[in-house]
Amino acid sequence: MEDPTTTAMNLTYAGTLVIGVVMFFGVAAAFVITLLLAGLGRLVATLGMALFGRRTGAPVATKRRPTLKPARKEPQISPEWAAAVERADARARARAEAAAAPDVTVSVRELPSAGRPERKAS
Repeated sequence: MEDPTTTAMNLTYAGTLVIGVVMFFGVAAAFVITLLLAGLGRLVATLGMALFGRRTGAPVATKRRPTLKPARKEPQISPEWAAAVERADARARARAEAAAAPDVTVSVRELPSAGRPERKAS
């Protein structure tokens, strides 16, 4: 005969698994039911709008008027503002030139050609 403690632990484990599986299927069923209710509600709303949203008799044709929008104008910059921007750009260029490193000219000595042997330094 098995140990009663082992049997109790096995039953507890099996019961936990069963409860977990039942809860999983319960949540899945609730999710499916929610989606079905949402779809059914949308279907009822669409049918209701189709049936009761119109006036009785012949369908009323509506004409849409074209919306008249003013032509978009490009923004205009005042001459004073353009001159101020040009002066600021010139100052920025002058600062960049002043901060730039000076050109370094490096002269490289002439190396002997491959056909001519080198002189040894003493």
